[in-house]
Amino acid sequence: MGGSVSQIFRSGSALLSHRRDGHISKAAEEKIQTLFEILRANPKISIQTLESLLMQIPKNENILVIHDDCGFNILQRSVGLNHIELTKWLLQRHRPDVNRSPCSLPLHIACLKGYEACVELLLKYGARIECDSRMCFPGSHSSNCELFQYNASNFEDVEFPMPRERYDNSKLQNAICYAIDGDQINVLNILVQKIADPWIPFRVKKPAFHLLHTACERGAWNCVQQLIVTRSEEINLIKDEYYPIHQAVLHDVRFLELLIQHGAITTVRTCTQQFTLLHMVIFIARKSAEDTLSILRILLERGCKELINEPDVLGNTPLHSLIVRYALEEARYGYDKWSKWDVLHLVRFLLQNGAKNSINQAGNSALACVFRHIRDWEVCFELLSMLIKEDGDPNIVGRDGSVPIMVLLIPLINTDTLHHFTHSMKVCFVNCIRILLQHGANPNCSYHQNLTPLHVLVFTVSENFLLTCDTLKRTNYDFIKNILYLLLQHGLDCNQTYQNILQAVLDMVRNVRSCQDMQCVYDLILTLVQYGADTNIVLSSMTTGGAIYSNEIARFGDALGLNGSPENDTTNEVNGNSGNGGGGGGSSRQTLGESTFRNSFRTNSRYLLFYYIVLITKKDFILNDPELTFTHVIHLFFSTMQHDALYNCLKSLHNFYMAQVPSKKTEQLIAVISSLYRKPRNLKQLARLAIYEAVNRKLAQNINGLKLPGPLKEYVLNFERLKTTMKVL
Repeated sequence: MGGSVSQIFRSGSALLSHRRDGHISKAAEEKIQTLFEILRANPKISIQTLESLLMQIPKNENILVIHDDCGFNILQRSVGLNHIELTKWLLQRHRPDVNRSPCSLPLHIACLKGYEACVELLLKYGARIECDSRMCFPGSHSSNCELFQYNASNFEDVEFPMPRERYDNSKLQNAICYAIDGDQINVLNILVQKIADPWIPFRVKKPAFHLLHTACERGAWNCVQQLIVTRSEEINLIKDEYYPIHQAVLHDVRFLELLIQHGAITTVRTCTQQFTLLHMVIFIARKSAEDTLSILRILLERGCKELINEPDVLGNTPLHSLIVRYALEEARYGYDKWSKWDVLHLVRFLLQNGAKNSINQAGNSALACVFRHIRDWEVCFELLSMLIKEDGDPNIVGRDGSVPIMVLLIPLINTDTLHHFTHSMKVCFVNCIRILLQHGANPNCSYHQNLTPLHVLVFTVSENFLLTCDTLKRTNYDFIKNILYLLLQHGLDCNQTYQNILQAVLDMVRNVRSCQDMQCVYDLILTLVQYGADTNIVLSSMTTGGAIYSNEIARFGDALGLNGSPENDTTNEVNGNSGNGGGGGGSSRQTLGESTFRNSFRTNSRYLLFYYIVLITKKDFILNDPELTFTHVIHLFFSTMQHDALYNCLKSLHNFYMAQVPSKKTEQLIAVISSLYRKPRNLKQLARLAIYEAVNRKLAQNINGLKLPGPLKEYVLNFERLKTTMKVL
């Protein structure tokens, strides 16, 4: 008590001296710089050797404003070197303010390094325990520090009093926190006793609460060992969301074992995030797989097994946290310790210990979580196989409301994804889809009611045509087509999930860059037709777009007098009926005939076949193809459309092109249309069409049930292979 009181009534020379804060004489500055050099050369030099130099520095000089090359003053250096005699000399003679410094207060340095004598000396001379400051000593200064302009060239060579990964020089802390950071239990006892001293006048008393929590948070083993006994009431107290045991699981396993031995509750959860200890050790702690597994075993044996399926506030169970943690390992976000075999082993361990119910977590499917976060498709396939075997439901939605198969397919919309797919990645991707479909995944699902798997695949193929590399283009197309086959074979209804699917495929003509691309368009249309797509639909004016009513059709309508509005038709008809004589009746019949013809042309021009013809006329290289690849689609429509729809459409096309001036570009197209229009379908084609309609246009699903020879099945299924099949027959 006497030392504290005497600190207030300091000698009159110190109280009344005229000190020029921030200024120092040139001579004194040179002496202090000389002192820095001496200490750098011989840190353990005696005070007797330095006394003559120190006496040359006037008492009233503010020695703390002079810094060495690293930005630290002489008092910080003497305390950092644990030079008790020099520190005492400076404190007695110059009476510096030990509680003012941009960073690294002398008391904080002594507490961090565990220099008990220095701590007691600084406390005696007025150092305040509750003062907060950042710790830049002994390395470089923080970017927030006023002395940031100083550059510690020997930063890599300095000896840190704590592990480098825990070194944070931007945090403002008091002396107690620095004592715990350095795991200095003796210094901590001195500080706690000093705070508890009731005879400290003019000082705000701040009791040191939650010391155990702070020691657990910072991994101070020596402090935890003592505090868990002396402050046992804090074992199950919460501070800033966390209990001490939440912080203990982030460090060595001995911290967890010690707290459990002294009665720490293992079923506690954080307030806001609702993390259990299982969440903490899996997701927050950056431990190796072996350490994670050993801590999980301890927790499951000590009461956490009942929480293994408990979600946090976002709906993530420990199983979900494990999947996300491995995703962070993949992305190298500070995690670099787990291999794919580690995560598979840990997932298997959780499933064996009761995490099976977490797979089908309502609103947060673990299957969707795998596809959303993990990039390694081999790991995705292995995890999917493991979770499916444990009764994973592929129709439970993920956090965004989409089922796993949609989570898997949606990234294909970004065409860059396919560029990075290797062959093995594509194999694993397709196998993942196959497993989901084999275990009941719905291929007719949708995302937000307007995006289906078929939408994704059609868009991806259409964008793929824009690539310049033909090899890559063909490889990507085969990959997407394999996925489409899988979906169709497992019940994808192309008429239900995508209105006017054939129109969407025909729109790909806009993006084609070569005749080989046209063959891909034909393959897609043939596949969809085999699985039930209807070629007889009439497009509405809302879906046809600008291609149907192009300039050519408009001119054709003008030539035939078809561009009058229906309202004008009615007016003309009324006027004709109200006229006198036979001339009026003839005019009425003529107007009625034109109106009927106009309406017929408008309807016929909205068939898919007409739509396709208009699209290909925009591409000269398609019409000039010597192999006539564009005719494959025309013949496919010729083989599958109903009689009235087909010949009405062909009639309109024939009249349309016959009314135009012949050109070299459309010569081959007109020849094909005229040939089909003038030539009715033969008996074999009509029989095939009858079979096609009888099985509800779903040939691929029903062809094997027909009692027909193999060549006939081939003839019925693949509409375009006419000549080859006829030779066989």
